[in-house]
Amino acid sequence: MLQLAHGEDAVIEADAAGRTASGEIVLERTDLHGNSERVHTYRVDTVTAVFRRGPADGGGYHWIPQPPDGTWWCY
Repeated sequence: MLQLAHGEDAVIEADAAGRTASGEIVLERTDLHGNSERVHTYRVDTVTAVFRRGPADGGGYHWIPQPPDGTWWCY
């Protein structure tokens, strides 16, 4: 899930999300041959927060916040 600067939340399916050295948020999918392809890139000034859906302590799935700076990937 992305929290966008203009006030909306966007839930987007992707196989991977990352934050590049320049701060862009990139979303990728894997094709049938295992190759990653970028499906969307968000400029640094358009996204205020990124969350991934995953298991939390104590069970259940929750939105887990990703770091607001630095480079990272989540799958």
